[in-house]
Amino acid sequence: MRRFLSFLKLFRYDLIVLLTALRHRDTPRRIKGLLALAVVYLVSPVDIIPDAVPMAGILDDMVIVPTAICGLTNMLPSHVRREAEMKAERIARYMPLFMIGASLFILLWVGLFVYGAYRLFVYIAG
Repeated sequence: MRRFLSFLKLFRYDLIVLLTALRHRDTPRRIKGLLALAVVYLVSPVDIIPDAVPMAGILDDMVIVPTAICGLTNMLPSHVRREAEMKAERIARYMPLFMIGASLFILLWVGLFVYGAYRLFVYIAG
């Protein structure tokens, strides 16, 4: 389990590096296109293994997309990658604050949904 979590941290860092490199003017168009294809594959209902297959459908997304991100990060030109890694270091410092904010936002929306469902149930029942 610890090995899997360390892989996810590496994937997160590579994703930040790649996203910052996309804004660089020297990033090749094919890398931008391949990243777009990886995102489309992630959200597309058409997969190698359909998402309806329990666990295996999600597992192929969990393998293919991080592998594509790591491969695309390695394909970056060295000067672009160096600059993107410096920017990613600065962004990664604030990542815990961002995660706390995103978690609070999601909890607020879930709370509003539960409250609305409760009010609707009370209105219908009573």
